[in-house]
Amino acid sequence: MQNCIRVKVKYLAPLFQSLTGLESEELTLEKGAKLRDLLKELARAHGEELGKWFFSEDGRLNQGTLIIVNGSIVHDLDKDLSDKDEVVLTIPFDGG
Repeated sequence: MQNCIRVKVKYLAPLFQSLTGLESEELTLEKGAKLRDLLKELARAHGEELGKWFFSEDGRLNQGTLIIVNGSIVHDLDKDLSDKDEVVLTIPFDGG
């Protein structure tokens, strides 16, 4: 397991909770995994409908999803993930 990292994923949006059936989960990924790899694994595990919330048709991050890694909002799918990172997935809301 030395070539692996463990990442905790929390689903704050009720939509994501209903698509996954979970409020949170831990995943094991290969060391050197990027945020994109995590999202692809989640889409593979939980279905194409979840994947549509993560990726736009051109493969970029879908603006309908807000990703927070260790307390900071992240827009870069090529962000490196580390062991024990916490990734929060939610949907931005307009307070106006």
